Amino acid sequence: MTAINRTYIDWKRVILACMADYLDAGGIVAASAGLALWTSAFKMSSGLVGLLAALGVNAGAYAAGALIGGYLGDRLGRKRVYQYDLIAYMIGALLIVFASGSAFLFVGMIIMGLAIGADVPTSWALIGEIAPDKHRGKLVGMTSVFWSLGPVVVLLLAFGLSGLGLLGIQIVFAHLALVALVTWILRRRMAESEMWTAARQKNSFDSAMLRTLFSRYRGRLSFVFIVHSLGAIALGTFGFFLPYILKTVGSQTQAASVGFNALNFGLTGVGVAVLFMPLVDRINRRVLYGVSGLFTALSLLAVIFLPLSNPWVVFGFVVVFSISTSCGQEQLYRVWCQELFPTMVRSTAQGVVIFAQKVVLAVWSLFVPIIVGASFSAFTWILFGAVVLSVLIGVAWMPKRPQTLEEVGAEELWGVHA
Repeated sequence: MTAINRTYIDWKRVILACMADYLDAGGIVAASAGLALWTSAFKMSSGLVGLLAALGVNAGAYAAGALIGGYLGDRLGRKRVYQYDLIAYMIGALLIVFASGSAFLFVGMIIMGLAIGADVPTSWALIGEIAPDKHRGKLVGMTSVFWSLGPVVVLLLAFGLSGLGLLGIQIVFAHLALVALVTWILRRRMAESEMWTAARQKNSFDSAMLRTLFSRYRGRLSFVFIVHSLGAIALGTFGFFLPYILKTVGSQTQAASVGFNALNFGLTGVGVAVLFMPLVDRINRRVLYGVSGLFTALSLLAVIFLPLSNPWVVFGFVVVFSISTSCGQEQLYRVWCQELFPTMVRSTAQGVVIFAQKVVLAVWSLFVPIIVGASFSAFTWILFGAVVLSVLIGVAWMPKRPQTLEEVGAEELWGVHA
């Protein structure tokens, strides 16, 4: 494929693509903020709470949406998917706004999960493909800034509206529906990825392409899946369950639990903006990944040995955990997904990885409330072990970065210069 000249940053398309992450994390955290309220209002058991987390926007439905949307993004184009999926997202959010029982919550969460799951792999692929090569990591990292911005806005709304009880959460989901509507309107005039268009003119997306993905690139798929799944057990768990944990284990108030979660996401976004984005394209990524993973593991050890009932302990954990994860596996995983797979299967590959990882998270989420209730110490040791394994595997087998995305698939990328 002839290299496409990408000498400038198309900020409009980057920002509109990043809105997928705002709506993704916003939906997850809005659900986490409302979890305790829904449990009380709709008389939901611990098992039903786990099932809602497993099937909804945080895991199961998101996984299915990513698998379908990733495939369609390569077959039909990035624009065809991310232009229309937000309509479904709006419908799901409005169902939750007007929910009168747990059944409506399940339906709304599943629809939202399917929609945003389809949006994310195509939006990430678009950003990677329109980014100048020397700024690829930085611009892909910007998706994480928006992933943190969504929860901050949602949690600040939830914090300010906490006195309204269930009505406050309904207003939060109405806000998400409105943001999805505005984004959908603005996206209607977005241009298709030029790199995908050029690749599509030369190649057809067929079963042979899929066989190539699962044969030639199975090692890369396995690497990204394993590292991301292990790391996301801790990140995904705290992203959804932190207010629940702080309230049930730490005996924190609803307002304090939501406030600490807002601080977590806010500091993560700041860390991505001031640390990850300036460094990822300039320094050895293996060092960046290893140091961030070390501090993430230390933050989990602190939670094991210190009481969550102490607000200063919670504050210290949130600060170290959020800043360290801002330069860790979640951010590099997004970059690897762009750099390890050729254009005609890039979106599909991301959908496959997200699907497999979210299935793991869905199964894990089923047992989180039960394990937390039985032994919070054992629960945290599990998270600690998963983080350590993710760091060790990532540091040992991290691929080197390609000079251009056009060369991906033309040469082997595994090496020591990450």
